[in-house]
Amino acid sequence: MIKRTTNKNNLKLHRLSIFVYDAFMFNKIALIILIYIFIHNKSFSNINRDRILHYLESFSSLSSKFIQINNNGDILSGKIFVSRPGKFRIEYEQIPLILISDSKRLASINKDLKSINFHSKNENPLSILLFKKLDMKKVKILKLVENENTLLVEISSANFEDKGIIEILFETKPFRMKKWTVFKVDQTKTEVFFDNLVLNKDLPSKLFNIELEDPRKIPFQIY
Repeated sequence: MIKRTTNKNNLKLHRLSIFVYDAFMFNKIALIILIYIFIHNKSFSNINRDRILHYLESFSSLSSKFIQINNNGDILSGKIFVSRPGKFRIEYEQIPLILISDSKRLASINKDLKSINFHSKNENPLSILLFKKLDMKKVKILKLVENENTLLVEISSANFEDKGIIEILFETKPFRMKKWTVFKVDQTKTEVFFDNLVLNKDLPSKLFNIELEDPRKIPFQIY
């Protein structure tokens, strides 16, 4: 009787040891798989991060038609021109507004009112994209979302942290920018969709000449 009980106990212990071993091996294998997935995803993220940075630093000029959706739902269209370093021009079709940066000043010009106003370049979150070499001490990648055919990156600048962030959507096949979204700290956003975007095309310097577009009739220049 005692021998049978001992055999049963030994069998239970043997089964328990097998169960514990199997559970240990399962957890070990699961841990290895999770570590592999983490390393693979991190490596994949680093590759896509480098791909995005390379793209953003690869062009000297940009031109495109665009559609802009404002936070209130208004839809505008126009053209954008960027010439690095520091220059851009935005023209709207529905409103008489032109925005021009000549790398030193940022001006908004109302053609109907014949008025011009100057702004700090740091008021514009896109200023972080106006220089070919991104300063990674000031530019931060906050988020990178990878989908099957798109990459979405959130970027902030030390010069603009108190005003908002910019989100850029890329298509991966072929790899190109499709959309900018500017999020401001007041919870408003502006979306800009590119249409027929062209990189590294020679752009006339007059596009970025504020004096040529100045609607005020100044007969002479004051030195």
